[in-house]
Amino acid sequence: MVFLLALLSLTSFAAPSRVTSDCYDNTFCIDTESKEDRVDVFVRSLVEWEITMTLDVESSNLTPSIELPTVKSVSAKRVSRLLTLEIEDKNAGWSFGFNVKWILGDFTAEHKRGIAYDLPYSEGQEFLVGQGYMGNATHQGKYALDWDMPEGTPVLAARGGMVVDMEESFTEGRPDADLMTKANYVKIRHSDGTIGNYVHLKHKGVKVFIGQQVDAGDVIGFSGNTGFTTGPHLHFEVYSATRELGRRTIPVEFNTNRRGAILLKEGQYYGR
Repeated sequence: MVFLLALLSLTSFAAPSRVTSDCYDNTFCIDTESKEDRVDVFVRSLVEWEITMTLDVESSNLTPSIELPTVKSVSAKRVSRLLTLEIEDKNAGWSFGFNVKWILGDFTAEHKRGIAYDLPYSEGQEFLVGQGYMGNATHQGKYALDWDMPEGTPVLAARGGMVVDMEESFTEGRPDADLMTKANYVKIRHSDGTIGNYVHLKHKGVKVFIGQQVDAGDVIGFSGNTGFTTGPHLHFEVYSATRELGRRTIPVEFNTNRRGAILLKEGQYYGR
């Protein structure tokens, strides 16, 4: 999800040094320190994972130290300098306003080579890949998988990591464009900065919390039929953020009980 935010600060003339903070969604803060000749701008992370943000500035009587807009990957629990706004005429008033957009994830993240994922269901189970990578239904241009799966099936973490986002409040599921953003899900950040996304989970069917560390094979929820769907299934994708605040999905291999680590194909059953 991308957020658009605005902040306006105004100082009439040169003033004593002061620090102000504006915090957003318990995720990050923009801190500004005003001095006689400049305003220093920092971003302060409040969470244990990365975000990618873009920042632009509208200002009067101030010159930015870098080219704008700027794109930055913000590290977990860090304070980073974004830029400095130099006061042009110290005898005149100045003002500035921020436009900020952000998304979960690190645009510099690269998927670790050689990693094979576990199938996200229990040993002894076997499910059909109803839609595969670059599928013609809803996966055009996306490396995503859909397993046809009855509601209430335990969903297991395919790879360990930290839960960075979840949703379980939605109740409806059908092929309706109004439900495109109304699916329940769990997102897990992996050690290489990529994110595993498990979608269409059951109402109140998430069994983990944000910030929790999980291992591959842990139950994270139960499959469902929420959001834009044509029937019960589990949607899964691995992605990293992009500089444009989008998602770059990544094809990954899965461990199977008969064929080892392979890329799964649409129309095939795979057992764990």
